[in-house]
Amino acid sequence: MTATDRALDLTRSAAAAAADKLGTDLIAYDVSEQLAITDVFLVVTAANERQVGAVVDGIE
Repeated sequence: MTATDRALDLTRSAAAAAADKLGTDLIAYDVSEQLAITDVFLVVTAANERQVGAVVDGIE
C-alpha cells in the first residue's frame, strides 16, 4: 500500500510552506507500509532555531 492521494497533497502543501520559510533539503518518506499512524514523514532542514520555528509555523 502506498500513501493516499490526500496524504501526498498535504505533503506537497507542507513542503511548499516549508520552502516559503527558507526550509532546505526537503525530503518526504512514504512510511505507509511500515506505520499505521501516518503515511508520510516530511523532513526539512533549517539554518537555526528561529528559522525552524518559522518553518513549523508556516506548515501549521
